[in-house]
Amino acid sequence: METTFLSSNNINLFNKSCLDILRGEIQSKKIATGHKSLDRHLGGGISLRQITELVGNSGTGKTKMCLQLCLNVQIPKSAGGLEGAALFIDTRQDFHPDRLQELARDLEKEYKQRAPDFQAAKMLQNVHYVSCPNAVQLMATVLSSYRHLIAHPNIKVIVIDSLAFSLRMLDDGAQRFELLLELVESMRRLLREHEVAWVVTNVLTHRCIGDQFHVVPALGEMYSHLINERIWFSRNGHCFLGKSWKTSRLIKDSR
Repeated sequence: METTFLSSNNINLFNKSCLDILRGEIQSKKIATGHKSLDRHLGGGISLRQITELVGNSGTGKTKMCLQLCLNVQIPKSAGGLEGAALFIDTRQDFHPDRLQELARDLEKEYKQRAPDFQAAKMLQNVHYVSCPNAVQLMATVLSSYRHLIAHPNIKVIVIDSLAFSLRMLDDGAQRFELLLELVESMRRLLREHEVAWVVTNVLTHRCIGDQFHVVPALGEMYSHLINERIWFSRNGHCFLGKSWKTSRLIKDSR
């Protein structure tokens, strides 16, 4: 007769109901994007414990939103924010601190009355930066994020700009896909253990489907099932929300 051993990890296996999950989602913390209509559709902004992808061609505003999120995550709790910090992982070697400083000064002015101590210089100090010029260093940085979060537990958002850039440098398609799966699994493990959001950028590419070429996000269709949210950026300044272009919906900025 077999004996079943119960550990402290599975004794309470069935204690969570669907109502508990729903309440947790409603009460989950968000990082405002600054795009009012997009925040409304996302229930307040980018969710913690999720992977959110920003996809679009170069110059459509993906990096700007990443920088803005690195600042918005620091909004004081007294003003309705998370009062956290950010980690910016740069694979394109295109990070400009002057752009971040400009956005920080704008945010400082916006919250001057509600949070006078919320200053641009402090915001810049709370954005940690790592340069990853190749896929090996990107993998090492994602794996070491666990240690970085232990040393800096106030980090609430980790940005990878861009996830596709270094992976597309690999000529071996099988190796590229295997590394992508390892990256996403490492990111998901971190989400299970820490209250943090992953925000990654991706580019559009042409792919032959049937006898026609279509513009689709890089990294493949299967990858789209591994992320939680996908925000599309267009050159005319519009944002769209949805996993695929066919099912995406236009988000008009109400500012």
